[in-house]
Amino acid sequence: MNLNSNRLVMGEFERGDLDEWYSIESDPLVRKYIDGSIPTRKQTIRYIDMNIDSYARFNFGRYTVRDKKSQKLIGMCGFLTSEMGIDFGYRLSKDTWGYGLGFEAASTVLRYGLEVIGLKDLVAGAMPENLASIKILESLGFIYQTDINLDGLTYRKYSFSLNKK
Repeated sequence: MNLNSNRLVMGEFERGDLDEWYSIESDPLVRKYIDGSIPTRKQTIRYIDMNIDSYARFNFGRYTVRDKKSQKLIGMCGFLTSEMGIDFGYRLSKDTWGYGLGFEAASTVLRYGLEVIGLKDLVAGAMPENLASIKILESLGFIYQTDINLDGLTYRKYSFSLNKK
């Protein structure tokens, strides 16, 4: 799977992405609005493997986000199954913040999920302080549902549905 946008290329995670992905995941600023913890390399390998398994089992997962010109890994965006439903998420390296790349990746991957994979109902979460992420979700049509507490942290739960209720 390869998705192209104006400035980005999205594709499936591979084990060879470990070093680049770990450099993003181990940045405290990137992790600030996730849970604040820094994963180990072993946990990062498990994350990559979880996505590889998800591609095989569900035909979706979180996808790598690369700069189209340099091919540098700059983040991830995509879908994973969760207790609340199919979770839509994204994360970019801090040096890419403020250039509209989060929205560009998220809108491209969301469209792929809806039009190609056939997803209908999604959930997403963002910490209340993560205004940039909330802006992206709301711009994509996600609707705020409620605040939830996970492992002692508060997140805003959003939903997206193509189904008329």
